[in-house]
Amino acid sequence: MNREELEKKWEKAGFKDSVIFAWVVSENKDICLEILQIILPELNITRIVEIRSEDTRKDSRVLRGVRFDVYVEDDKGRMYDIEMQVNNNHDLGKRLSYYQSNLVRQSLTEGQSFLEKVDTYVIFICDYDFGGSGLPRYTTKLTLDENGKTIDTGEHNVILNAKAKDFVGVSEKLKAFLEYVNSSLVTSDLTQRIETSVKNLKKSVERKGSYMTYEQEMLTREYYARKEGREEGKKNLLENFIKKLSKQGYDKEKVVENVADSTGVPKDEVSKVYDEIFVK
Repeated sequence: MNREELEKKWEKAGFKDSVIFAWVVSENKDICLEILQIILPELNITRIVEIRSEDTRKDSRVLRGVRFDVYVEDDKGRMYDIEMQVNNNHDLGKRLSYYQSNLVRQSLTEGQSFLEKVDTYVIFICDYDFGGSGLPRYTTKLTLDENGKTIDTGEHNVILNAKAKDFVGVSEKLKAFLEYVNSSLVTSDLTQRIETSVKNLKKSVERKGSYMTYEQEMLTREYYARKEGREEGKKNLLENFIKKLSKQGYDKEKVVENVADSTGVPKDEVSKVYDEIFVK
């Protein structure tokens, strides 16, 4: 993706864009809290104690890491991963399991009883109808095949459908939120605050630069994933990434730092490749 294409993507980006979504929700605690409250009213969530965007949990640089759009903990220790999902890649079931497993690993510390394991919630806000029934909200549970008995794992998945037509059974606030995700239609106090936050972000030249750099990083990550384990592929990745950032005006220090952070490759190795390209 060249700079012109990145510019166009930035101009079109709204709340449904995963980067904009993560910025808005993680940087506005009141918005994040209300989103959780309208999605999970039964929990009576009153306070958020921790919130991070694009949180990366990785056991090592070799293993695959999981990136959460927005990671949240409330004052009862419950953990939440809130994801915006625009495209239906037909892998949501596996992704739910994968994201949930990464939350679960953090939910019980060494020495704790399993009874002390905190509940974990993976929430996907989808711009398509995953369940296929036109409903605005789907949930999952683990049951015994033989008699339907529910097994309490403390692991909860919620899939929202922004394309829903029938909002019976959900609050007006959730309806307004999903309609905003679908069409950017502002009909509530929450959606007005979200819209204002989005507009403020889009006015920022600094955020635009961060967005474009991030998008390039993600493209590079995908490329690297396809080439993982092959040194030739890794070097090509580094060279391409270094050249792209250099063309954007970054000096060596910033290029090395960004490439190292994005790929997990040590800075000295990135620096060596940089010198091979530019130092004659």
